[in-house]
Order: sequence, then structure tokens, then C-alpha cells
Amino acid sequence: MRTDLFQDRKCVHVKLDKDVHASLRAKLFQHNLSMQEVFDEFAKLFVTEDSRANRIVEQLVMRKVKEAIEGKPKKLDRSVNELDHDTLYDLIEEGTT
Repeated sequence: MRTDLFQDRKCVHVKLDKDVHASLRAKLFQHNLSMQEVFDEFAKLFVTEDSRANRIVEQLVMRKVKEAIEGKPKKLDRSVNELDHDTLYDLIEEGTT
């Protein structure tokens, strides 16, 4: 019987580069924080549309789009959704100014 259906929390597994993981863990240890606390806080900020969290996510989207345009190995397997569509137009405008 699945017991996770009755819990208020869900588990998330994240893969990080070993160097990033070690550095993050060391920095958080200095502040007496866990990765769980930091990722949980960021998720809450993002879903409540905090401007700082939104900026970080928008930067990641822009980076992915630029990598796709520059022909990086990552391939976009899905069709362009509305967010990607708007981001592409933003990049085109940036390049022409």
C-alpha cells in the first residue's frame, strides 16, 4: 500500500555536478542550512511569483534558448510553446538592437 498519498510532502531528486554539490553543501553548512530548506524556499518563492525567483528562471530559459539557437548538443524535442515563442522573439529583438 502506498503511504506517500497521505503525506503533505513529495520527494524530489536532483542531479548536481559533484563539484557544485560539494561547494553548495559547504556554503550551506556555514549558514546552518540544508539543501532541503534552500530548495523548498526557492520553490515557494517561484510558485508565489516572487520577482527574484522569476528572474532566475527566466535567465535559465534564455540560456536554454540561446544554446538551442547556437546549435549546442541539447535538442528541443517538443514543439515551441507560448513561453518559448515569446522568448525567441525577445532574443531576436535583442540581437537587432
